[in-house]
This record gives sequence, structure tokens and C-alpha cells, in this order.
Amino acid sequence: MEWMKLFKTLIILFFSVKGFSQFIEPGISSGFNSYSGDIKRGYSLTNSSIGFEVFNRFNISSHQSVKISYKRGTIRGREKIDDALSINRDMSFESQFSEISIKNEYNFLDYFDEIERENFTPYLFFGLGGSLLENKKNRNNPISNNKKLFINIPFGVGFKYLINKQFSLAVELEVKKTFYDKIDYLTGANTKNIDNITGLDFNSSQKNYQYGSGNNNDFYYFTGISLSYIFYRIPCPKNSAPNNSIY
Repeated sequence: MEWMKLFKTLIILFFSVKGFSQFIEPGISSGFNSYSGDIKRGYSLTNSSIGFEVFNRFNISSHQSVKISYKRGTIRGREKIDDALSINRDMSFESQFSEISIKNEYNFLDYFDEIERENFTPYLFFGLGGSLLENKKNRNNPISNNKKLFINIPFGVGFKYLINKQFSLAVELEVKKTFYDKIDYLTGANTKNIDNITGLDFNSSQKNYQYGSGNNNDFYYFTGISLSYIFYRIPCPKNSAPNNSIY
């Protein structure tokens, strides 16, 4: 039900933005999903997996665009920290996700300008999204009935190149800040407030340090390349045709 509410909200935003856009730009994207969490810190394409995206970009002005997209892919991870506890834990996981998001893009250059003839621009973007994630494997052991819907905040950088004023080729790095700590099927005690430690509900499956930290939520990333087609809207001057009839 929560997923359907989010989908309906984005549909309403889709039609709202469409009314203000100068032209629309549907496209597809492919790239690599990676993650940062309890078993791997920071951005890296190590143990990454293929992800796909379909989107529609609404170009509101020469510098501002709104992009609505749907992504689907897999996130994998394996122990990378070389210490005794990590070696003993020997954790690996695999999770699948579907994501809907809306993002605002700012183009630094006006690469639609016919006079300047710029055909490229770097850009920044940020937005809001919702992810439906399902943990599939824990140390190669199948997991069932473990789905979670959570909010993410996507942001990042990219570079667009305009081909024949009709196609846009782009590469981008997208970071997803989440409010969820079990993308990797690991969590643990939250010790930020030493007088109120939470998350100490470990069970027998988490013995021998088979847990993570509850102090930080997980991130995941998308590093990809996209191709889109631009549909230009040709304005028709008001009252350009005569009102009178020849009959």
C-alpha cells in the first residue's frame, strides 16, 4: 500500500511538471550498482552488479530539468575490511531493489543554445525517491519474505553531450542516502548515546560477532551511462490564424 501511494504521488508530479516543460526527453540507462555499509565503507565498484533505468526528463529551462525515473537492479557485497572480526564474520549478501525517484538537475552550460553552439554540459542533481528492497541471500543462503520499503535521497554529478541536437548522451554518478541499515542484512547496537544504547536484541544467528553497527545507515550508488531522445515543443503564436472564415 505504501508503495502504491508513492507511485500515485509521482504520477501526479509527472503530469504537473509536464505542463511547465519546454520539451520532454525519454531515455534509458544502464550501469553498475554498488553499496557502502557495515561490510564495505565508501564508494567502490568492487562487487558491483548491473542495474537498469527508464526515465523521462522534463527540460523546464535551458539550465533546469526535472527527471522522473524507475530503476531496478541487484546490490551485492562481501567483506573488505581486513581485521580479525571481519575475517571471523566472513559476511556476504545479495539484495534486489526497485526504485522510483524524482530529481532536479542543474545544467552549468546552456547546451541547447543555437548561438553559442555548446553541445555539452556538466550538471548536478538531487531529489527524493522510494526503494522497495528484498534481501535474497546471506552468505549464499537463500532468504525469503524479507522486503522493506524505505525513503532515499539521491544526489550526484554528471556530464551530458548533445548529439545532432536530438540525442543526449550522459554519464553520471548517483549517491543514494538511505534511512535503512539492512541493505546488507546486517545491523547492530546504536552507541551514539552511551546512556541509551539500543539494538542489543542479538539472537543465536548473530553470535561470534556476526553483526554490524547500528550507528549509521547504508548508502548505495549507481554509476551509469544513459541515452535519451529530445522531443522539442514548437510554440504556436496565439491568434496566428485569422478568426474570420472565407465562407
